[in-house]
Amino acid sequence: MPAQPTVVNFWRADCPPCLREMPALAELARSGKARVITVALQRPSETTAAPDAILGALQPPVVVLHGPVEARGLLARFGNRSGALPHTVVLDPQRRRCAGRTGEIDRPWLHDRLQECLT
Repeated sequence: MPAQPTVVNFWRADCPPCLREMPALAELARSGKARVITVALQRPSETTAAPDAILGALQPPVVVLHGPVEARGLLARFGNRSGALPHTVVLDPQRRRCAGRTGEIDRPWLHDRLQECLT
């Protein structure tokens, strides 16, 4: 299987735009076109505050991690100096950053960025 891009998404359960983009990320992961890693920047017990539909979307093949609650340093390493959420980064198959966005993403944005990262 050829290497594929990776989408890394930083979010919180109390962030409405973060929750709105989860179905698109889950759909992308299930399509096999990219690996999707979500990083919840809160304690695991706080993540369960997300609606059931979102928690249902965050099932394999989506990789779900929990990052530090105070994540400015981590976000800055991924190109987000403001610390705002949601924040999404696309890595090419060699795991180099090729796209990123602070703010809500959607299916067309994901599609276009993945195409750019593969060319």
